[in-house]
Amino acid sequence: MKKGLINIILLVLAITNIVLTAIMVFAVVPAMNSANDLVSKVSSAINLEKENQTQYTDGISIDNLIVYNFESKVTVALSGSSDDNVHYAQFGVTLSLDKTAEGYNDYKDRLATDETRMITTIQNVVSKYTITEIQNNQAAILEEITLKLREMYNNTMFIYDTAFVNIVFQ
Repeated sequence: MKKGLINIILLVLAITNIVLTAIMVFAVVPAMNSANDLVSKVSSAINLEKENQTQYTDGISIDNLIVYNFESKVTVALSGSSDDNVHYAQFGVTLSLDKTAEGYNDYKDRLATDETRMITTIQNVVSKYTITEIQNNQAAILEEITLKLREMYNNTMFIYDTAFVNIVFQ
């Protein structure tokens, strides 16, 4: 009698195991597959972002950019402001140069000798603005400086970008 009861309990447990396995196969596996698809899509999106981190929006690779730092700091008397005080800005300048652009090989060696002319051009652009305009709209001013510097070099595009470094106002 004990052996028959144990066999019945084992049979019930085996059938329960089969039923629970069937439930898992039909309920859990499809949910896991959709979760795996989601993880795959997210990981592929992350890989795309990682690959595009070395590209600027217009397709210039970071590997093709060279940074040129000006030797001296630039000091500029700013345009008059509403508080009737004379304000000054002092900053360093860096240029991002595209070494694949036309004109880079022609002008790269002249940058050090033309630095004084470039500083004068930068001073002329920055001096037109008040302290609040520079503090609130540096991107537009830097774009204007970049365009003026490109004009110095026959509108070649080898000067990709201009940036202020450690800008201080008084």
